[in-house]
Amino acid sequence: MNRQILLALAVLVIIVMAIGVYEGHKYRTEINTIVIGGQQTDGTYTLKVNVIMNYGLFGGESPLPNAVIWIYKYNGTTYSFYTYNFTNSQGIASFSLPAAQYKILVTQLHLTYIVTLNQNEEVIIKYAYLNSG
Repeated sequence: MNRQILLALAVLVIIVMAIGVYEGHKYRTEINTIVIGGQQTDGTYTLKVNVIMNYGLFGGESPLPNAVIWIYKYNGTTYSFYTYNFTNSQGIASFSLPAAQYKILVTQLHLTYIVTLNQNEEVIIKYAYLNSG
């Protein structure tokens, strides 16, 4: 009887560990770009950067307010600083930029992403906070 109980507990522990490994493997930083539609205004497009902190399975997600977002413009050989903005309380920073290739830097997270802007776009960054180490 005791062996059956121990065997059942061992199987339960293995199942729980497998679920934990699976969930841990899914937990990572994700960056997606979506088209937000609309036309260019005065030769510029809208670029929105949405920064969301992902605190894991039990921590949930929340926007990163007051983050500094730097934009670098590609000039053919290198990226040069172009402009910056802060995220609002929803974690969104908006820019009006001419069509070009840009590097986005979220300074607090030391995270960069390159985007070619030729339409209105939103870059959604879901940062895996617990994996940042």
